[in-house]
Amino acid sequence: MTKTQRYIFDSHVRKEELLQIKFGLMGQLLRRDKVKGIVDKYNWQSLYIYGGGYLGLQAYDAFGHFIDMAGIIDQTGELLLPRDDIDTFLPQDLAKLEDDLPIIITPLEYACAIRNDLLKFRSEERIYYLNELF
Repeated sequence: MTKTQRYIFDSHVRKEELLQIKFGLMGQLLRRDKVKGIVDKYNWQSLYIYGGGYLGLQAYDAFGHFIDMAGIIDQTGELLLPRDDIDTFLPQDLAKLEDDLPIIITPLEYACAIRNDLLKFRSEERIYYLNELF
């Protein structure tokens, strides 16, 4: 296998692994007992979801059964599926908000870069990866 072929193969395997993890997380988000357990464990009253894609929207709805949701933060400031009942924010909007609510990152592919960007606005203890919660 050439170097290029190996790179293509490794990229494909990584994408497949991420899809499997996302699929598993979507299933976990349907389990209200699990979601409630996370809310209780961290004693959250409200939080933000980072990511306006399918997984972010599902996380918003799942956690919204138990706490007031502050909104969704997304790099584009938009949701994949428009919803009038969800406040959306750009990451830089966090500098203007007067809260220190936790943020759950849902886009697994870019999670490290998103976390590094959010560290400008929140302490590390207030930023969570969705997959680390389950």
